[in-house]
Amino acid sequence: MRTTPIIAGLSLLAFLLVSGAPVLAQQYPPVGGRQFPLNQMTPPGTAAQWAVNAGRVSPNAFQPVRVSLPAEGKVTFYETWDRPVALDAPAQAGLLVGRMYRLKISGLEDFEGVEFFPSIELIDRLHPPTGREEDFPVDFEFTTEEFEWAAKGRLITKVIYLEQPDRVPTALLDHSPRITTIEPSRNVLAEADALGRPVAIVRLGGRTPDPLRPDPSFFGPGGPVRVAVKATQTGATQTADQQKSGRRLANP
Repeated sequence: MRTTPIIAGLSLLAFLLVSGAPVLAQQYPPVGGRQFPLNQMTPPGTAAQWAVNAGRVSPNAFQPVRVSLPAEGKVTFYETWDRPVALDAPAQAGLLVGRMYRLKISGLEDFEGVEFFPSIELIDRLHPPTGREEDFPVDFEFTTEEFEWAAKGRLITKVIYLEQPDRVPTALLDHSPRITTIEPSRNVLAEADALGRPVAIVRLGGRTPDPLRPDPSFFGPGGPVRVAVKATQTGATQTADQQKSGRRLANP
């Protein structure tokens, strides 16, 4: 996975079957001696809204994100259910912090005719040098294995966080991705918070919208999507009024 010096982090990867019984928040063991109020079963969008309500993030701030796939494919960001922004992978765009966006992944050779609809929930942002925001996107890298799990009905939840060097052994502080699998009985959000500053939550499962009568609520609140100039030069599909302009912690 491509990383930058600003995005240092760890991916905790846990697998939860969509059909499995939900785990109540109070059933998760404390982390660092405290009970964390949010967990992987919290309704999507809740953590982002809490971050805005608490004043931790500005709802008007855009955070560049970069979505990479295991092969050629198309990444579509939904401003709303009827306002898609389609880009060739790897796709980079700016999303509002404190929002949850629905995406569509399509055109994967190994999954012919199959579309995936992950969500990205931004709960914090990076602080790169002024004018270089596009050089430091939050990276979201989906793997073939994750798509295989999703195609079988599993739900993968990833929490991407900014590592705090004093909480990670110096021998591990390099540019290589570190993915840790944790048990579904543990709180992946709390684990990420104990190791650094959570930035985003990604969920990938087998749910798809009705192709004939899509439910707008499936696509979530969404928001404006800013497409980088370099992305528009490589084949972005936009509506007329759209602007041209880590690591991960996961829990399936």
